[in-house]
Amino acid sequence: MPFFPKFALAGVLALSLSTATHSAQAQVTINVNPPSWGPAAPAGTQYYYIPEVGGYYDLRDQRYVVQRGGKWTRVASLNGYSTSSFHPVVVDYVGAQPWVQLSRHRQLYPASLPPGQVKRLQSGKGLPPGQAKKLGYGGHGGGNGKGKGNGKH
Repeated sequence: MPFFPKFALAGVLALSLSTATHSAQAQVTINVNPPSWGPAAPAGTQYYYIPEVGGYYDLRDQRYVVQRGGKWTRVASLNGYSTSSFHPVVVDYVGAQPWVQLSRHRQLYPASLPPGQVKRLQSGKGLPPGQAKKLGYGGHGGGNGKGKGNGKH
């Protein structure tokens, strides 16, 4: 076989091997659109933590991850909840068991304090009647003559 055909054949083989190797190493990136009730999520985000349910929403699988009968379960919908009452928070966990960080998420994002509520709590204003007292804000000596400490028994 003359030199040129051997050289051309070697080049074709090298090119096809290079293309096959590159294709095998290529990573697929899936863009996930958050649900209409959720906040925008950065690329690579997998879960929202939902304080109201004490569970998660998996953006990739589009399923809730909640406890049922003491076990973590993935479900398509949650009976008895309205997404309009959710205050989901983007969490930085990626994997199959977001509940390993549940105690941290419960501490950081308590169900009683939806986002934006912290500023209201600083003064106890803007909360439903009696809620500021329940949460430890306001209380005695408010100067309004109502409640405890007004001298009436």
